[in-house]
Amino acid sequence: MSTPFARPGGTLAKTTQDPRPLAIRVYESVRDSIVNGEIPPNTQLVQEQTAESLGVSRTPVRDALLRLAHEGLVTRISGGGYLVNDLAEQDINDIFQVRESLESLAVRLSFGRHTPIQLSRLRDLVDAMDERTADPDAPWFELNRDFHVALVAPCGNQALLAILDDLWNRPVNRLITRQYVSDPGHVRRMVDEHRALVEAAASSDPDVLNALAIEHLQDGYGSTSIDTR
Repeated sequence: MSTPFARPGGTLAKTTQDPRPLAIRVYESVRDSIVNGEIPPNTQLVQEQTAESLGVSRTPVRDALLRLAHEGLVTRISGGGYLVNDLAEQDINDIFQVRESLESLAVRLSFGRHTPIQLSRLRDLVDAMDERTADPDAPWFELNRDFHVALVAPCGNQALLAILDDLWNRPVNRLITRQYVSDPGHVRRMVDEHRALVEAAASSDPDVLNALAIEHLQDGYGSTSIDTR
């Protein structure tokens, strides 16, 4: 049964100041509404209704839904339309296994290569998180992603960095982050663990950094609920 479409972020007016292509803005609007829970799991999305809600033509909506299906946020259903997927335990496990392997390698390769400027940047990122621990509306996914990207940036392996970047861009990571930070205690722990990672990166023991990085990932994914309501 079709569920009425929840307007994802309001109409995308033609007078918007965002200069990016309409297709990208439509994609991000629907994606963010799914990730933020405004469009709940098992909601049926129909191109015509979605286009009308956003005030756009069907073409950018079609392209956005196809991309979201490729990324696993929605599933195309018989009879037309798409169904918003629920976050399953397997989704969390799949991302964790890949990140644990690849990010651990990137962390090891990065050890001893962080410049003073890079370490300062990492500390600034942790401070930015620390200042917003009580703010549920903080951009936690972006803050967390920026920290982890900066931590492994010195690794020197561009192929590895490109794969990790692609992994971060998968929308399921936004769902996982949203679930994790829904608990204020998790936010505090994330900040403290990030600060410990920076100090380990500045230390003389690579094993400590690698152990902390793996423990941090295990804690994050192990504490994530699969309930997306």
